[in-house]
Amino acid sequence: MSQLTVVALRKAARKSLPIYLKIALSPLYAARLTLAIRNANLNTINRLFKEVTSGFNSVGSNTFGFSIQFAAPAPANEVGNATNTKGNVRLTVSSLRSISKRVLRLYGKISRDNAFATQLVQAAKVGNNIRLRALITPLLPSNSLVAVQGDRTGIVLQIKSSTGVVFISQFFVL
Repeated sequence: MSQLTVVALRKAARKSLPIYLKIALSPLYAARLTLAIRNANLNTINRLFKEVTSGFNSVGSNTFGFSIQFAAPAPANEVGNATNTKGNVRLTVSSLRSISKRVLRLYGKISRDNAFATQLVQAAKVGNNIRLRALITPLLPSNSLVAVQGDRTGIVLQIKSSTGVVFISQFFVL
């Protein structure tokens, strides 16, 4: 059965980070992606993601957000990153850009810092959500981390954007 590993977590963060950076820096890219997500247009999402990252197996959309999956070594078959609004709140360009800006430091640290990623995976695997919160909170703007939950298959964050919309941002294995 698949389980989250440091290698898988770091790969998902490293490969998805350019997407969030492009969304944060380019209002036009963010607008095009938001429209594609709202319409669940997987071909356009796929094309937009290929502009900034590579090596993904698949993309998904539920009109409230997106997911992207990458191959991962055992015991994880595939690792993914997903970002969606909580409670089926309509996705907007400004809320997508806001959440993207908020996760940049966290995703950057995960992708660059093996020791940090190791601590996250260890805490997640034993369900130590207090430890996860302590590790993640300093990397997000004040009071934006609403909730965090980890288990052996992933880490799920609820992060409030500057627009007030709460997003579910997660790393998971399949």
